[in-house]
Amino acid sequence: MAKAKKTKKEEVVELQPEATLNIVEQKKYEDCEWCFQFDEDEPQVFAWTDPEISADENPKIIFEITNGENSYITFTNGKSGKTFKIYAREISDIGKEMRNAQREAFKLNQADLENFDEKIEEYASENKETKA
Repeated sequence: MAKAKKTKKEEVVELQPEATLNIVEQKKYEDCEWCFQFDEDEPQVFAWTDPEISADENPKIIFEITNGENSYITFTNGKSGKTFKIYAREISDIGKEMRNAQREAFKLNQADLENFDEKIEEYASENKETKA
């Protein structure tokens, strides 16, 4: 009987400069609700799973905001009146700076990877000669 091959799932995440990301193994909620929250205010539930309706689906929430002038999503807290808005706008100077910084970081990362490949080849070549 052949052994099952286990593969490790890799996740690619793009980060803005000075961003911090913590990736932890996540527990899957069988019965789930999705919330948004303003600061430490009461969480606001905006969606939930229903096992009777969506048993065959992989539950997820997907927001799509296009690059159009009136493309946005707003959430309003009924108790406090605070509004949270995600929207598109023409790029600002800050946005351009962030984009350029990300491009530079990507270039540096690519250069590091190329140098890494060269170092691995050098090491393999030296190691091969030592063993011969």
